[in-house]
Amino acid sequence: MLEHKARYIGSMLLLMISSMMFVMASNTSINLEKAFKTFSEQNVLSDAEFSVDTEIDTNAIGEKFNAKVELGGTADCEVKPGQKLRVFAMMNEVNIPAVEEGSLSGASEIMLNRLFAETNGYGIGDTITVAGKEFTVSGYCLLPNFIYVVESKEVMMNDPSTFGVGVISKAEFNTLPDRHYVYALRFNERDNIQTQETAVKTELRSQGITITSWQSTDKKINVSYVPMEVGVLSKVSVAVPLVMLLLTCVLLGMLMWRMIKGESVLIGTFYALGYRRKALRRHYLMFPLLVSAIGAVVGSVLGILLTDLMFKFLLTAFPMPVQETIYNNWLIVFAVLFPITVLCGVTLGIISKVLRIPAAILMKGRESQKKINLIERKLRLERLKFNTKFQIREQVRSLSRSFFLLFGVVVATMLILYGFTMKSSVDYMLHKGIKEMYNLKYEYVFTSVKTGVPPTGTEQFNAAYVSLVENDDTSFYVVGTLPDTERIRLKDSSGRPIKPEQNIVTLPLAQKLNLKPGDRVTVFNTEDGKERTFIVEQVADTYAGEFLFMPLDRFNTEFGLPTNAYIGIWSDEPLTFPQGEVQSTKSIDAIVAGFGHLIDQMGPMIYGLIFAAFIVGLIIIYIVTGLVVEESRANISLMKVFGYRKKEINRLILSSNTIIVILGYLLGIPALLGTVGALYNSLADTLQVVLPVKLNFWYMLLGFVIVMLTYEVAKLMCRKKVARIPMSEALKVGME
Repeated sequence: MLEHKARYIGSMLLLMISSMMFVMASNTSINLEKAFKTFSEQNVLSDAEFSVDTEIDTNAIGEKFNAKVELGGTADCEVKPGQKLRVFAMMNEVNIPAVEEGSLSGASEIMLNRLFAETNGYGIGDTITVAGKEFTVSGYCLLPNFIYVVESKEVMMNDPSTFGVGVISKAEFNTLPDRHYVYALRFNERDNIQTQETAVKTELRSQGITITSWQSTDKKINVSYVPMEVGVLSKVSVAVPLVMLLLTCVLLGMLMWRMIKGESVLIGTFYALGYRRKALRRHYLMFPLLVSAIGAVVGSVLGILLTDLMFKFLLTAFPMPVQETIYNNWLIVFAVLFPITVLCGVTLGIISKVLRIPAAILMKGRESQKKINLIERKLRLERLKFNTKFQIREQVRSLSRSFFLLFGVVVATMLILYGFTMKSSVDYMLHKGIKEMYNLKYEYVFTSVKTGVPPTGTEQFNAAYVSLVENDDTSFYVVGTLPDTERIRLKDSSGRPIKPEQNIVTLPLAQKLNLKPGDRVTVFNTEDGKERTFIVEQVADTYAGEFLFMPLDRFNTEFGLPTNAYIGIWSDEPLTFPQGEVQSTKSIDAIVAGFGHLIDQMGPMIYGLIFAAFIVGLIIIYIVTGLVVEESRANISLMKVFGYRKKEINRLILSSNTIIVILGYLLGIPALLGTVGALYNSLADTLQVVLPVKLNFWYMLLGFVIVMLTYEVAKLMCRKKVARIPMSEALKVGME
């Protein structure tokens, strides 16, 4: 092992990385899930939040459906120019705020989320002006229904300098302008939540009550991002360590096979001297045992140390009350024992195969003689130059070595390009989706349907949130627009502009539901519960969201509204409306800025992945190149005897893997895009955003440069090995 340090240290590093990732990601996922579950139960996280056009009897609804129902509300207040605070009414039964520090807010007091308060210099005891009234900051709060503090799903990333949340008493809340009352609902029976929600909606409609908005908590990004992160960490904790373990198994199995075959004469001699197979097995099993034990133990220790850091980092994005970091001891034991068991098992199989060969044959060295495989026999290399023939034969004479290098480069390529792919996807959706489709700056949605002429300089639209009849988990917006609108710009797959004069679905929705022109889609309106069927007439090539666009008059006819009815307007200028008239406001500039902030936040992750991929790729390429050098010692020695220069020897020996490295990179790109596509699809419902799988050409080129740079560094490190091989090596081989 000391003679071939690089091989075994490289194997240990790969195992260390896999064990570290497994322990860190698994334990972080467990901690995040436990914190979310505890917070949800102790502070009574709602199952849904809804608004209606009249006051309801919360006690009656609660008794009938075995649930807790409480009236609360929110109000968006400008603290300073460009700085918004979403103020919540204090809840006592559902969505109860947790006090992180300080005390609950009383008269003329307010609790703020810590990040907003600290970023803007609001300490406990300081005053803050909200809606023209001064409040004293009584403490820092955590809200179970607003864990991920973002203004809306379009903003994506939180900017605490411009947005935060606060909690005040209900008496104080009732004095705020632009307040919006919301009922919070939580069922005591925790099974079939969606069915129970449907029953409540049906009951309210039967009483003649109009539901103006209904949001299930599992669809609310301020909450759903937490279980999404748990899911991502769970997948990462399985996928990455398994790939690393597979790499190590192939590597160590290949090393042991070559070692045992190379020492077959020695093994046969030991047989003749009376050594038993058990003793020989024990000797060779020490190699994988030492490698796997050291790598797994060190990796697990590092994983334990990093778990606390990773968990605390995630709590800055998803603030929740936590007492301490917990560790699953069985997972740590598994992280140590699993690689030891697998690697020792693989090595035992290899040893057993060799030890079944009679000692006399082993002593003659026949099993160590190289055989020409089928691929090499079929190749016709006579017309090629010597250098090319030599390099091709180096690859086909050791298929296991070539496969290991190919697999390793594919993995390194996927790691390098993963961050670039995410950045390309978000960038594409921003520039080719949102910016391209929305030719407006502000969207205002009213609390009730309006008729007549909209304000000057604006354009009206109508919208309904619908769900599939056969799968009510799948929801999207049906939008009615003016047929000649310039506010919404759509195009077909050829890039030609199309107008919403017919039923047009966006590409993400078409892909999700497998729709094409001529297909029918049957939905029910989440507000009135009625079923409707739409015929798809066109598919728009845009990734701005999941929408079905249709002419406004057709929309109003379908939904039984007056011909000139509309629920919202689009504008290029900011507008003001009387209190309670507007349900929501969307700024396209804010959405663009949010995506831009998300892209900026990807920087550290991308650099970290590139560095990790560089290390993994360097280990793999260096080990394989080192094997080439060791197995070509006699050839290298002969080349030196025949007068080959250093550059020529390096080019023949060290550059023989170039084709495999390039092929590995090319295979890594489709493997990555397929993996990322599957990940995006699995997260689409939670994210409520459909990301296209895109990879910028320049990023692909940059990834190729990084892979080839890694290859060149590995070759440079192996040059010393080539230089140390003496000319006498060829004479020794001849004498033997």
